[in-house]
Amino acid sequence: MTRSPLLPGGEIALTGVDLPDGALILAVHHVGRDDAVLVRSAIRGTTGRRPWLGLVMPTRSVPWGTSARSRALAVLRQSGLVVLFPENAIAPGDGVFKGDVEVAHLALETGVPVVPAVITGDRGALRVGEPMDFSRHAETPHSRAVLRAVTDEVMEAISTLAGLPYRDIPAPAARQEASAARRDRSRARRAHRAAARQQLILERQEVRAQAAVEAADLAQAAILARERAKVQAREAALADRLRAAGITPGVIHEADRPDEAYRPGTDGNTEDEH
Repeated sequence: MTRSPLLPGGEIALTGVDLPDGALILAVHHVGRDDAVLVRSAIRGTTGRRPWLGLVMPTRSVPWGTSARSRALAVLRQSGLVVLFPENAIAPGDGVFKGDVEVAHLALETGVPVVPAVITGDRGALRVGEPMDFSRHAETPHSRAVLRAVTDEVMEAISTLAGLPYRDIPAPAARQEASAARRDRSRARRAHRAAARQQLILERQEVRAQAAVEAADLAQAAILARERAKVQAREAALADRLRAAGITPGVIHEADRPDEAYRPGTDGNTEDEH
């Protein structure tokens, strides 16, 4: 066990299957910026070997090129240990992703075993799987289809070792997909909040409109009540004046009653004059 200044506590263990002697390719699931330091520390601290990580920089993988491939082949032919991160990018945490066929190219070109490996979730250990022998392809033309099949086999072994599903898309595409999904969720949340705010505005407007209608109804009722009060006051005043004049409203006095014997067109006599 050795220590790394990049990790909490600094203790890094190499666990799982013992690394075979001689040339080998260590294919590691790429999950963080400090993966290269962790892998180097775990291997050197446990085996004393100096792995070649010429294709890895502190923050990103270096794209394969003729010089990088030539250097990796030279290291393997000298019984060295080459560390690769076949996904060529830090993978999202929901799976193991499509690998670069260069891992198959190196393995088939040199005939060395490929050892799958993963970094544990607590970043405290490098777990190593069983070496994978692809000597069955020694006499097979290294077509694109063969390279892809071998690479997929390596990535599936890494997937099993990591306990994560294998997704047949490149890690950069998966990261873009994850970013797009986050943006979509963010837009959906903003749209939901905007809709909620709009609904609240409409509800407040409806409350204000209803309050205005109720206020208008109350104002109209108050006007009608005042008008009725005025009418009642005038009627009461008139009744008071009539009583003061000795007139009882609704009562006809005898002096004011018309003669019942009188009929229009007569002088009041009941017998005809001849």
